Amino acid sequence: MAYRDDTPITDEDIKELQTMMSIGDVDKSAQKVATWLREKKKGKDVREALAQWALFNAMAFIYALNGQEDFKNAINTVKADLLLRQSDVEGRQSDLEKQFQLVVANATKDSEVILARDSQIYGSFPTVDGRLERIESIVSQYVPMGFTVTLKHNQNRKPEVAVSYVEYAFGTEPNGFGTGPAGSFGGYHNRSVQCMVDYPDMDTCVIHLPRSEALNGKPVFEIDAWRLIDGYKTLTFDLGENIDTEKALAGNDNNTASIDTWEGYNQ
Repeated sequence: MAYRDDTPITDEDIKELQTMMSIGDVDKSAQKVATWLREKKKGKDVREALAQWALFNAMAFIYALNGQEDFKNAINTVKADLLLRQSDVEGRQSDLEKQFQLVVANATKDSEVILARDSQIYGSFPTVDGRLERIESIVSQYVPMGFTVTLKHNQNRKPEVAVSYVEYAFGTEPNGFGTGPAGSFGGYHNRSVQCMVDYPDMDTCVIHLPRSEALNGKPVFEIDAWRLIDGYKTLTFDLGENIDTEKALAGNDNNTASIDTWEGYNQ
């Protein structure tokens, strides 16, 4: 500190400072007030500098608040427009699908195919394809096939693998900490995920998951486990205790996640 400035803070100085603040020149405004606080000799000038600092902080807070509110309003407007368009497209798509199914259903004359549309459990389907799609959607939730995750763990062993799923975990809320849906703080919809594991070598495990669990991105090791994060959704791969962190981190570039193609099962 060097209290070497005995010149008073004038009305012209304050006007210049207010002009800088009004045009959003935050750095210059802060530097000017900070210099006054460091160097002014007289108590009345120091008090004036403190007063201007309080006003500066209030102004900065208002700018930030207004900017955030404007951004949120813009995002909400775009979201509402997208939802409206999506509803319109989905409505037209549903009409087209119904028309197509009626054409396919009426074009079939084979009695065996017609009977195959009916299910004692789920009722009648307009087409055989509709029934098969229903069966596949159910099977895909439980059979570990369709989505494959490869972890280069580098632990020189064949670890047991436990997979879990969670939504809105800390750090994955789309709009920042604590902004998930009501009741989601800290994560919710937690559940275990069925999997099968292959071990090509002592440093690699290939994890087969139901296709319905597929997420975009690739898994990386973080702190104590491998995580695949896609927006607010997270798959966690726990390989047990005593993980060599340095070796696990070294394998992150070689980790992969991919949707399996049908050709892979034609062998």
